[in-house]
Amino acid sequence: MKKYLVLAWLLLPLPVVVLHFGRGQEWLARDIAHDFIQQAEAAEKTGDWQLADERFRDADKKAGAQDRDLKLRLDLARVRTKFRMGQAVDAIDGVDKLLDDAAISTMPREFQQEARALSGRIHYYAGWVMRLEGAKRQLWMEEAELSRQNFRLLSEQESADAPADQARKQREDLESAVQLQRLSLTELMARPLPEEGRLMSGQGLTEQMAKRRGQRGDKPGKGDGDGPPDKGAGAKRFEPGEGS
Repeated sequence: MKKYLVLAWLLLPLPVVVLHFGRGQEWLARDIAHDFIQQAEAAEKTGDWQLADERFRDADKKAGAQDRDLKLRLDLARVRTKFRMGQAVDAIDGVDKLLDDAAISTMPREFQQEARALSGRIHYYAGWVMRLEGAKRQLWMEEAELSRQNFRLLSEQESADAPADQARKQREDLESAVQLQRLSLTELMARPLPEEGRLMSGQGLTEQMAKRRGQRGDKPGKGDGDGPPDKGAGAKRFEPGEGS
């Protein structure tokens, strides 16, 4: 009996060791990731997008790929910070990859809407800047069309009991994307480019996107684009600093 008691005493720490090097490490990593996320969100509130991006990246490394929902949320957060830092190509690639991920369909509706709204804004300003840079029609039109498609989907999915101001914004965003395709270059140049678009300027966005995607005239975005510009709510475009 004494021998068994000694053996049991020796084996007592084993579950603790297993927990420490197994699930315990996962819990510790999540706690550290959560701390990084809090730091990132605080940096976002102060407009320190560089620090926010770094902390979201640190959180992503700590969290790993086990928690798929957290991974997607961090991917979206980093797209947002890249966009607000003016890193246009990284933001475009990031949001396209996020929306192409089949796992996004399992996320809450609010998350999917936020991702599509951000995608619409990124492609909208990319299309605007590329037009000002003199991009060929097939190239900038692809961005404008992707923006329109995202905003149209959001508008179609809007519930009947949604607040009036939210429904109005959905409509204005969609009309803005349509206008981007229909306005002449002269009319577009006469409009002030909001801050989010200005951050994308001066980095050769057209050249970078041409190298990454090529001239895809037979893809979404091809069209004649003729016709008068819309004069509806979309004429307001996006106000600088509105939303994410």
